[in-house]
Amino acid sequence: MDELLRDFLTETTEHIEGAETQLVHFERNPSDASLITSIFRLVHTIKGTSSFLGLERLERVGHAAESVMGMLRDGVPPTQHSVTIILAAIDRIKTIIEEIGAHGSEPPGDDSAIIDALEAYYAAGSEAATAAAAAEASANKAAAPAASPEPAAPVVEAAPVAAAVEQVKPAEPKVEAPAARAEAPKAEAAASQSKEGRSQGGSTANQESIRVSVDTIERMMQLVSELVLSRNQLLELARHREDDAIKTPLQHLSTLTSDLQDAVMRARMQPVGRLYANLPRLVRELSTSLGKSIDLVTEGADTELDRQLIEVIRDPLTHLIRNCADHGIERPEERLAKGKPERGEIRVSAAHEAGQITIDIADDGKGLDTERIKKKILSQGMATEQELHAMSNEEIYRFIFEPGFSTAQVVSNVSGRGVGMDVVRSNIEAIGGSVTLSSNEGKGSRFSLRIPLTLAIAPALIIEVAGQRFALPQTSVVEAVSLGKNYKDLIQNVQNALVLKLREEVIPAVELREVVGLGNNDANEESEKLAVVMRVGTDSFCIIVDGVADIQEIVVKPLSASLAHLKVFSGHTILGDGSVVLILDPAGIGANLGIEKSTEKKREQARDQNAQERRRLVMFRAGPGAPKVLPLSLVSRIEMVETNRIESSDGRLMVLLQGRLMPIVPISSQIDMSRPSYPVLVVATENRSIGLMADEIVDILEDKLEIQLASANSELVGSAEIRGEAVELIDVSHFIRMADSPGRTNPVPQRVLFAADDQLVRDMLCPALSAASYNLVATSIPADISELVNQFASFDAIILDADAPALSAPGFLRALKERKDPARTPIIGVSRTPTNRTSRIATENGMLALLSKHDRHALLETLAYALDAAADAKATSMEIAA
Repeated sequence: MDELLRDFLTETTEHIEGAETQLVHFERNPSDASLITSIFRLVHTIKGTSSFLGLERLERVGHAAESVMGMLRDGVPPTQHSVTIILAAIDRIKTIIEEIGAHGSEPPGDDSAIIDALEAYYAAGSEAATAAAAAEASANKAAAPAASPEPAAPVVEAAPVAAAVEQVKPAEPKVEAPAARAEAPKAEAAASQSKEGRSQGGSTANQESIRVSVDTIERMMQLVSELVLSRNQLLELARHREDDAIKTPLQHLSTLTSDLQDAVMRARMQPVGRLYANLPRLVRELSTSLGKSIDLVTEGADTELDRQLIEVIRDPLTHLIRNCADHGIERPEERLAKGKPERGEIRVSAAHEAGQITIDIADDGKGLDTERIKKKILSQGMATEQELHAMSNEEIYRFIFEPGFSTAQVVSNVSGRGVGMDVVRSNIEAIGGSVTLSSNEGKGSRFSLRIPLTLAIAPALIIEVAGQRFALPQTSVVEAVSLGKNYKDLIQNVQNALVLKLREEVIPAVELREVVGLGNNDANEESEKLAVVMRVGTDSFCIIVDGVADIQEIVVKPLSASLAHLKVFSGHTILGDGSVVLILDPAGIGANLGIEKSTEKKREQARDQNAQERRRLVMFRAGPGAPKVLPLSLVSRIEMVETNRIESSDGRLMVLLQGRLMPIVPISSQIDMSRPSYPVLVVATENRSIGLMADEIVDILEDKLEIQLASANSELVGSAEIRGEAVELIDVSHFIRMADSPGRTNPVPQRVLFAADDQLVRDMLCPALSAASYNLVATSIPADISELVNQFASFDAIILDADAPALSAPGFLRALKERKDPARTPIIGVSRTPTNRTSRIATENGMLALLSKHDRHALLETLAYALDAAADAKATSMEIAA
């Protein structure tokens, strides 16, 4: 294929995705002329280049579509019909491009139906415009010399051509780009930005990039994987030798290997926004076919995921949205009768969470009808009435993912045949993920997809049992509990099944040696053992092993065909010593143990502003005083580090872990380096990891975390009560700043208050703010808003979660607006989806700006500007007073 033609196909494939989304947005926001202008330029470019390359079909379709879009660009209001025929034209362009990419030349075909529909609409629009111009001239002449108002643009509804378009079935959303962009995948998200997007602080600067074929990136990944294996082998050899001459260059090689691995992984990563590109079009078509009014809201488009996984989850995501639209969202008249807004909403959000990606698909519809589901379960013989009576709602919802299960009373072209949900679960679990469902009857449902960041390289525990080693993916591990000499007390046999009694829980347990067929446990009954607790969905279980030999980043390789039937294994890897070990599959072990995949019970309380969300916490001791706690979501792992491995350089402590130097910050100043070892909580920041050194780990628990007393100590966020005991929540951002600037403090720290109920947003933004050397205090929003306002005077700047319902109360907005000297203590709001309207309301009521929660760069720039301006205002005030 000609190189010029190949470049044209690649460019067009990338930007045509954005054109569909922009056109749907333009239909809803016809006042945003930049959207239709951008699409017009794209189609104009396609038409011109097609003519140059001799692609006659593309040229004719592009010319007809360009004419209609020219009318819209000139002010003719968009209608459902006009948008539909343009989308049909874009579908045909995509189809022709795919055929050219597959065969190297333009295929023969008949596009007359689409072209005739476009030309008929254009002709009708031209006649209407001519008639409107004549009527305007006549009216002006009759009314002269009085001035007349400007006439409205003609509305074109070329009804006679509707039948022609109905013959052209729009193609299903499909993206098969022949090449990937390596350096700047985020630049592929859209052809241009809307005015609203630019007003939110987004940058329009283009990053320099080159095109690299997907095959080249995959080959690079394979080579890096082999390099990682060789690095691990060299480290294993050096561990048993005292040759100092090779340690320094080996450490340097290890660091370079890790950096190269990160760079190649970033080249494979693409923003989840690529998944979002076709969703507006999908929701629009579902709204039309179902007779419903549905809005789509997407969040976290810049969250990055392995390109391979993006393609795998595209179909499950599409099916879940179709399910929400058909089964979840009610018809407009039903919603109005229930006191709901006429338009329903489907919200798709993506975020990093504990080393995985979580994608939520939620609707504000009618929720699941539990009684109807029960009747269907009984009719299909899936469970008895007694069994259903003992089940929770979440357990009942599991049956929705069974093959052939459907509660739809009418089979439509969207759903109702019981096919799809089981495939969604199978596809997600095939890549090591999970899908769960929660619902609130009358308020809506939420699907949660948890998937790994990548399938190529993953951190894993190397565990031992009966003299054999196995790799266990760390993303599924909750904690490891030493059974010690209390094996028989902690592990009990109940009805021929082992259970682990851990704190307030009873967790199903299984001997790993029995799962993998290595015999019974009689020979080693008295030896100390380890229980590794794992979680699949919301179900916890544990495997009993002899110990953990190591923690390594493993290169995942598929099983051979002869072993593929063993569901407890997901692949194999090569360790640093050259030995081959099998990789355990937590989901397969859970299924072997008889544990069903259940619905996660999270985020249900997040919609109830009066309830604090339960979260997993790690409790530890560090120095005198109360125990300390930290959200487990911030801790990637916990390491026991020998003090003789800790070195000091440039005023900071560091240790070599997994081939990389990691800074260590003692949480307490009273550190006794004569101790043989200390537990270190590894916290992953945006660019690297740091270790927080504690005295001892007390517990891993799950409870509500409500700060009852704020702290003036920069090391602490405040004090809370956990299970009847006072604990202190440490400010991890303070220790990140200490790792970046050891031994140096800001003589006049700028105190910033971050008030938000969304703990995930606080966990995401606080490290970035603290890394910028701000003395940050993060807190939830109290029920008494006056209590929050009274704290403002103690800080140099305030950041508020504008999405919190309490902050939209008129009393709070009035208090903001009536503040004395607001320039001296600037307030910045953050929101999931700031719009022109919400930004105007925020600034009118005393906020400096309203920014996106996902744009930390804009937040840092605005905060720095605000603090500089506040300092100038204070200095001017002091000069006047003097």
